[in-house]
Amino acid sequence: MKKKLLALLGCMLFLNANSIPSPASAQTLSSDTAAYYSAWKETYLRKNPYVKNEDQYYVFYGEQEYAEAHTTVEVTVSEAHGYGMLIAALMSDYDNQAKDIFDGMYRYYLAHPSSIGAHLMAWQQSDNGKELIDSNGADSATDGDLDIAYALLLADTIWGSSGSINYRQAAELVINDIMQYDVSHDDNILRLGDWAYDVDKNDKYYTATRASDFIMQYFPVFYGVTGDERWMQLYDNTYGIINHFVEKYQTGLLPDFIIKDSSGEWIPAPANFLENENDGVYEYNSCRVPWRISTDALVGKNTDAKKYAETVNAFFVKETGGNPEKIMAGYTPDGRAVADWDDLCFTAPLMLSAAAAGDTKWHDSVRKEVMDIGTDSYFGNTIAMLCLITDDGGWLVPEPAAAKPTGDVNDDGALNHTDVILLRKWLLTAPDTQLANWKAADFCNDNTLNTADLSLMKQALLTQTAPDYVEPEVHLTYGTQFTVNGKGLNLYRGPDESYEAAAFIPGGTRLIETGYQKDNPYWVFTQYDGQYGWIRIYEEDNVTMTVTFSMMGGKPVIYLYPEQETDVHVELELTESELYTTYPKYNGGWDVTAYPDGTLLNKADGSHHRYLFWDSVNCRTRFDYSKGFCIAGSDTERFLKEKLTYMGLNEEEMNEFIIYWLPKLEHNTYNLIAFQGDVYTDTAKMTITPAPDSECRIFMAYVPLEEPVEIEPQELEPFERKGFAVVEWGGAEILP
Repeated sequence: MKKKLLALLGCMLFLNANSIPSPASAQTLSSDTAAYYSAWKETYLRKNPYVKNEDQYYVFYGEQEYAEAHTTVEVTVSEAHGYGMLIAALMSDYDNQAKDIFDGMYRYYLAHPSSIGAHLMAWQQSDNGKELIDSNGADSATDGDLDIAYALLLADTIWGSSGSINYRQAAELVINDIMQYDVSHDDNILRLGDWAYDVDKNDKYYTATRASDFIMQYFPVFYGVTGDERWMQLYDNTYGIINHFVEKYQTGLLPDFIIKDSSGEWIPAPANFLENENDGVYEYNSCRVPWRISTDALVGKNTDAKKYAETVNAFFVKETGGNPEKIMAGYTPDGRAVADWDDLCFTAPLMLSAAAAGDTKWHDSVRKEVMDIGTDSYFGNTIAMLCLITDDGGWLVPEPAAAKPTGDVNDDGALNHTDVILLRKWLLTAPDTQLANWKAADFCNDNTLNTADLSLMKQALLTQTAPDYVEPEVHLTYGTQFTVNGKGLNLYRGPDESYEAAAFIPGGTRLIETGYQKDNPYWVFTQYDGQYGWIRIYEEDNVTMTVTFSMMGGKPVIYLYPEQETDVHVELELTESELYTTYPKYNGGWDVTAYPDGTLLNKADGSHHRYLFWDSVNCRTRFDYSKGFCIAGSDTERFLKEKLTYMGLNEEEMNEFIIYWLPKLEHNTYNLIAFQGDVYTDTAKMTITPAPDSECRIFMAYVPLEEPVEIEPQELEPFERKGFAVVEWGGAEILP
């Protein structure tokens, strides 16, 4: 896990393993945890067998499968689901299936919403032999809701939200529903679940809270994500309850359920308040509290959390005489054991309270006991799994979105053209150039300044200021680069020479088209040296171009599959580019004899071919990026195989596509990919005689990126080959 965690230092907080007492080296710890994960995954992770159109995963918490019981059996709960999503995200560096598992768990969560909070999860599901159904009420449990929200934030941090699932958006929906349905705003406490949302003020559950839901480290994170100050109010008030019990009993043992008495004091709930006779003692709910609160001492550095950890650690060291085998499965708040057996779910969390208290000896003893116990039960092993990850220094904290930089690098109180020019000079290392506030230009939020920040600064300037130029009807986020021909061109305030010239652009200058007017193909909007304006890209004859566009139409190839040997004529009409290289040679078209197996005989020279090849230069097509896919370069091969197969390429065509494009894409950090439709076919018209019965033209436009972007997923159309089939594929790179 270390490799990935270190790579993520720029966007998250990493809990240093050296801050935790360790019984052995970090490598040994990591090996132990990895082995524990493999066993946990093998034992408890399940795929929903009844859903065929997608993979859904859940964590099995039951005692029997349906096939064993031959009747409806309980199989999982939202608590287990939250744990599983956390584990999948946190172990992503160990398991190349982690993202698929996480996404499958997300789909399962979506399939089982609470009947109250639409973005919360129904608390329990059962297997009836036909499907997994919500059972015992389709309402939520607060701890499961909290863990699911946090896990989604982790997924956003680890994998980004530009793919098929917007993890960040999903997390915010859950967080907002938790605040609405799982939080009592009268007492500033966590409710037991959304089922207690509208109970009467005289109901016994109205002031009830559960100590195992005190996942304190989450609340400041949720505040940072949403800006909702009520999370910090809940944070402070809950620590007030924790401190009350720590000070009153001097054990750190919080009862499973807590209520407010008539005097307003927080007290243990009475017997059989909700679950059993031990509802008012430290038992199978609160056994998790040392893990939950101590994590806020280790990660959040909260002093109240550290005081709690020191108190509970001191109690157990004294109570057991330093022997972790004597940790019993339940105590009254004042420290009297109510059980004569031990249980892993009580033992494992004490690793973290020992770590937070700085007690190396007790920590090492507890950890050894956890490892010695081995396979126990869903509850014990899953809690131990999460405690081991945290104990290894593997707990991650997503940072809230940073405040947007202002761009005011000269610190004069406003973003203007002067700031853009100053940053450009600084990037070019012009002598005596200094930035009064460099952080104001860190638009990429990566603690470095480069041309990407300059580009984003220009966009910010464009959107915030009242322009002294004519705004384009259409702004282009990913416009095409071009070079000014000849001696140079004027940059005008508007798309007509009657407007004032704002600057002169020397020949050879490379620019990017950033906008245009829909009915004026002769002018483009761009920026030069901090000035925005318009240049005319055609001479007065409206034919000769004054600029040369850098983009090429990359290797479109045409396959012909007639049902029988057929003489075929193929012509291209390019309206936004010029033919550059063709093979076989294009002489007003290609005349070939096509065979059913796809081979071609070129009539001009008798040569044989697999396909017709062409490419183009000076391509000025404005590709459509309103929908598409943002894919990590390392994930390109999988993505292309999936999408090209869906769109109808056969294996040979797909392999030839990937062989050509994979080297260009997989070494980029990310690629924004959009498969073009009419935008491409209308500017690269193809006429085939005789006319084909079915035609598939795939053209991929992509932008290499350093950071992921959010984009609405593109819906692709499958292709069915009928009769005389024609297939074409190609692509183009747009430089950001």
